[in-house]
Amino acid sequence: MKKVILGSAMFLAGLISTALLLSGSMANEWTINGEFSSFWNLSKYGLFPFFCTFILVAIAGLAVAIWGIIEKE
Repeated sequence: MKKVILGSAMFLAGLISTALLLSGSMANEWTINGEFSSFWNLSKYGLFPFFCTFILVAIAGLAVAIWGIIEKE
């Protein structure tokens, strides 16, 4: 049960962090050929490694939660 709670918290933290980075990068008015690009903004500010890290935290949290559900005690 502890693994499920830890994994769920990690997944939620990674998901919220990713959403905040994506929405924050679109707050600027920068465009590419008239279209908004959040990934370009992330790379412009050097935040793309953090984006990848937050995605990995979300994936790891999901894996821990699933492992906690499947594991038999």
